[in-house]
Amino acid sequence: MTDIVLERVSKRYGAVRAVDGVSLHAESGKFLVLLGPSGCGKSTILRLIAGLEEPGEGRILIGGRDVTRLAPDKRKVSMVFQSYALFPHLSVAENIVFGLKVRRLPKSERDARLARVAELVGLSEQLVRKPAQLSGGQRQRVALARAIVAENRICLMDEPLSNLDAQLRHGMRVEIRALQQRLDMTVVYVTHDQIEAMSMAHRIVLMRDGRIEQEGTPEELYARPQTIFAARFIGTPAMNLVAMEDGPDGAVIRGAKEPVLRGRGAGLTFGVRPEHVRLIDAGGVSAEVTNAEYHGADTIITARVGRESLLARAPGQLRLSAGAQVRLGWDPGSVHVFDAASGVRSDVGQSLPLAA
Repeated sequence: MTDIVLERVSKRYGAVRAVDGVSLHAESGKFLVLLGPSGCGKSTILRLIAGLEEPGEGRILIGGRDVTRLAPDKRKVSMVFQSYALFPHLSVAENIVFGLKVRRLPKSERDARLARVAELVGLSEQLVRKPAQLSGGQRQRVALARAIVAENRICLMDEPLSNLDAQLRHGMRVEIRALQQRLDMTVVYVTHDQIEAMSMAHRIVLMRDGRIEQEGTPEELYARPQTIFAARFIGTPAMNLVAMEDGPDGAVIRGAKEPVLRGRGAGLTFGVRPEHVRLIDAGGVSAEVTNAEYHGADTIITARVGRESLLARAPGQLRLSAGAQVRLGWDPGSVHVFDAASGVRSDVGQSLPLAA
């Protein structure tokens, strides 16, 4: 077993509580992503698992064994850092097997592992080169190969793709996920990029201020965010989140006339994702276009509804000038309602939306 369990783990730096009573379970052979903004505690959790930091409270178990006070080299985990941390004077091959040499593995074993791993990550033709002669993507492969060659079943990755451009990041996401599945590794992966999290993870742990905001599959976090913070963080563009107020016939978007929910609206926040908002001929809510951005595959429309703005994501090219009058609608199941004061999901007692 190579599962990882944190039991109410906390870590302080002076008066700052970087990790605050976190409990989580990274299942054996699965890909767990720690997601969140800078300073939320995700990298600290990774360093705690690796043994590079020691928790002030709680326990860390790897494969059922308590490793809370165990030295990093005794935990049998590999780590890939944000910086590639390659030795510039060593060749690719020497960088990959450096850790094996330190552990005094026989040369025949080192060479056999090197050949297997280099083939696996597509570096067989670059083994004699120095890091300066490699592209960013190739250097990242060297860092991955160095982690894999140790043959540990657990790999910790701290924002390994942040230094790559968008096209390389996409390719490396595919490669890392394929390697994880092929080698049946337990991976804990830290990122602030929700696209990386959504496309790679079996489960996502969304962090905020040292605590877990929400945990679940990518589908669960997208379809049913439990807080306004989670709703804003997952999705591109971000979910529309607008203030509501009471109207004569039901809850209305602030400043608008048409009701979108039965019942009260004061103190609630209305949410709907841009990809779920569509232009319709009748019904829904009236809106005034303020901007339309053509992105190639789709057009992002910004429209004013009452005193709030909504984004709508329409497929293909849609020519709309500022000031155009449109009507917006959405399916009832795509609506999210939150308590404005606490930021927590508030579905209990809410009736179906009237917009269609």
